[in-house]
Amino acid sequence: MQDSKGDQDRLWFDLLLIILVGMVIGVLGAFAANGFVIGAKTLFELIPVSPEQNWWQNFSVHWLILVIAAGFILALKRLNGIARWHGPADTILSAQVPKEPFQTRVGMLSTLAAFTSASAGASVGQYGPVVHFGASVASFIRTMIPTRIKPEVYLAAGVAAAISAGFNAPIAGVIFASEAILRHFSVRALAPLAVASVSAAAITNLLFKRGAPYDIAPLDFSMHEVIPLLLAMAFLSAAIAILFMSNLFKLVSWTGKQNNEPLTIFLAASMMAVIGTIVPEVFGLGTATVNLFFSNHFELTYLLIILGAKFVASILCLGMGLFGGVFSPAIFLGACGGTVVGVIAVMLGYPVSVVPLMTTVGMACVASSVVGAPIAIVVIVFELTQSYQYAVAAIFSVAICSLISTRTYCYSYFDRQLLLRGFDLRHGRENLILGKVKVADLAISPVKGLSPADRCEDIVTSLCDSNNTEAYIVDEHNSLLGVVTLTNALRSSGLTAREVIDTNPSVLVVDQSLKQAMEVARKFVGEAIPVVSSDNKLLGSMSEGDILGAVLTLQEEMKADERN
Repeated sequence: MQDSKGDQDRLWFDLLLIILVGMVIGVLGAFAANGFVIGAKTLFELIPVSPEQNWWQNFSVHWLILVIAAGFILALKRLNGIARWHGPADTILSAQVPKEPFQTRVGMLSTLAAFTSASAGASVGQYGPVVHFGASVASFIRTMIPTRIKPEVYLAAGVAAAISAGFNAPIAGVIFASEAILRHFSVRALAPLAVASVSAAAITNLLFKRGAPYDIAPLDFSMHEVIPLLLAMAFLSAAIAILFMSNLFKLVSWTGKQNNEPLTIFLAASMMAVIGTIVPEVFGLGTATVNLFFSNHFELTYLLIILGAKFVASILCLGMGLFGGVFSPAIFLGACGGTVVGVIAVMLGYPVSVVPLMTTVGMACVASSVVGAPIAIVVIVFELTQSYQYAVAAIFSVAICSLISTRTYCYSYFDRQLLLRGFDLRHGRENLILGKVKVADLAISPVKGLSPADRCEDIVTSLCDSNNTEAYIVDEHNSLLGVVTLTNALRSSGLTAREVIDTNPSVLVVDQSLKQAMEVARKFVGEAIPVVSSDNKLLGSMSEGDILGAVLTLQEEMKADERN
């Protein structure tokens, strides 16, 4: 009875602790997210430019501020010894790979760099930095309030709070954190994620009086009428997303090869000033402009100009050192592309109300392909619009768009970043873990190597004494030369190992991953696979059962992790 009461008390204590941690993360995450969004918007609006001033005056002001911002970002990076800025990809990696701990300090400084870029009017995003900022806040809270809650759940709760506060979408916050960060829907994570997300939304509505960032009108026509438009939107959005990501990565690669960060970042600031002065709508976060898209505010020709200018400006800023997120540019590009389709549809006889629908669908499609969270994006649409019709239209196009972009390019921009760093998330969390566990981490059975000069009769005796069926032949330096099986030794009486050796056996190298070991084992026929060092020194052997056992153990640990 005592044990039962103790367990019950522990259960209630854990529950209260989860609620406490979730609320703290939610409240602080709301302040962090709203502080970033409101602060960046306010500072950008303070830039002293106006339509009454001439082109040169406006350009000079924007150029000066962007150059100062570029200098600050560069100095921030150099003075703090930061090799690269961190973002959502690092949050995902820390949640998936325990050996890659979240760097809270670098996360905070990266958010400051992104805030500087956005405040100065660079064509970068707010939601990516806000997501990482939320994770940074949660990581800090974990050091202050340590619990049995796993580190990745803290990070996911911070992300949920950030998304909830940023979009005023608490349900989407929970789903985004599960879908994009944890990469699974976990019972153990649901409570802290939900508490953090709802708390963030409550604080946002109570203290900051911020509603949804976008104002979307209701539909006044049947869904079946717009299916052709939704199909067109899916294909166009996939093309925009793929071109955006591929060209951005090409520019990042080119910038890295130049090895001249001051030149590239100041060049980006200058080009951003030129483009923004010509097409002012591309400056900054673009939330106000997206709202103008919904109201059919622009002519078709100018919409195409905005689309092209935003595309180029975003790639230049993000690819050349003006650090920021890709979420907001993806939303802008998708919304602009959707508005283009909507305006053309109106010309073809559709009602004017089709414009906000296409704008919303385009926004959802491009964002889902770039960010890699289609379900969460559709839920965001539903929470923003409070419309079942909008959500149905969005999921139709998002599903097709995501399929196209995934099959032809990658799952998301962040997954592509991680892939280039050697972390492959394309086949799920389990695949990544299998790829990170090394053969050296597994149980390797010791074996004794035999000489190539040994006669087959001696090899048979040695194998019988050790109860093995395979002999590993090594040279005087213990380098593996090959394998002699018991069957071959019995058939080759009077010969030496050198004469009957198989010089091309299956082998495992200690720095190979468990996933690679599974591939070797899949093609192996025999008793055990020899394990060698990177310089081919014989270390021991490993059976197929050993490899399978390690895989099953990992799978059980992951399932238990998700349940508990």
